[in-house]
Amino acid sequence: MSDNQEPIDISDDIVVIGPGQMLRDARTALGLSEAEVAEHLNLRLALIADIENEQFDANIPSTFLRGYLKNYARFVGVSQADIIASYEMLAVAEKQGGEMKSFSQSTRKKAENNRLMMTIYFIGFALVALFIVWWWQESNVTAQEVVENIPEQTQTSTPSKIEVPQVATDAAATNTSELTEEEPADKAFEQHMANNVEPQNSDTESVEVSKIETLPSVAVTAPVTEQVSQLEQLVFQFSGDCWVNIFDADGERLAWGIKKADYIMTLNGKAPFSITLGKPELVSIDYNEVAIDMNQFQQGQIAKFTWPKS
Repeated sequence: MSDNQEPIDISDDIVVIGPGQMLRDARTALGLSEAEVAEHLNLRLALIADIENEQFDANIPSTFLRGYLKNYARFVGVSQADIIASYEMLAVAEKQGGEMKSFSQSTRKKAENNRLMMTIYFIGFALVALFIVWWWQESNVTAQEVVENIPEQTQTSTPSKIEVPQVATDAAATNTSELTEEEPADKAFEQHMANNVEPQNSDTESVEVSKIETLPSVAVTAPVTEQVSQLEQLVFQFSGDCWVNIFDADGERLAWGIKKADYIMTLNGKAPFSITLGKPELVSIDYNEVAIDMNQFQQGQIAKFTWPKS
């Protein structure tokens, strides 16, 4: 990392400032050189340069690096807690960078799979469309052949003459003559039946229709099986720059990094919450619109606690 490198942007409201930059700025303000710092701390000059350039050797144990950073911070008058918090945040930022790279590769692979699936769907749709066109053409040809064969079959099977037995004709003529003779006697009775029976049938039909139309409708309500879990709310207000690290009850990280002064942060999650604050005296917290007493934490020390308390 060069001297002119900008701080690492984690998100819109979080900026990671490396411990090397903080120590280098403090050394420059005191007018000290890297050689003077190396001589005072009994460290190699190359190690001082690596620390200020954020180049930490993976072969050096983390405990040793923390000790170097604390001694350097004590010599140039910088808060040791802030230096260690910045060192931890730098490691988290590098981890996030690796996760984002993995996520980018996964997203690109997913996009390629989506394009492949779209191509397969298009080919399948085209095959189905071709099959439907072929089936439609074959159906039209078959229907046309059937229509062309119908006149010949009809002409062959239609009889040329229908013969009616003479006995049935004579019986019909006899019945007709008998009805003609009895018609004057039964005319009044048939007229009476026509005037009384038909209206009764009409009324009955209207009553039955009205009964069918007035049947009550039954509303079916599907049971509600989903339950919405209750989320708790935390509201943080910062009066100065403060490092935070917050998890919910499921172990999901809700916030981390250095929050700037006058920033208001609202979090929603499942209680209880695991909260770590670099400078608790610079933070006010409301839990479900009820203020948390921050005087219980000592000023200048990192506060790590669980809320609400069990």
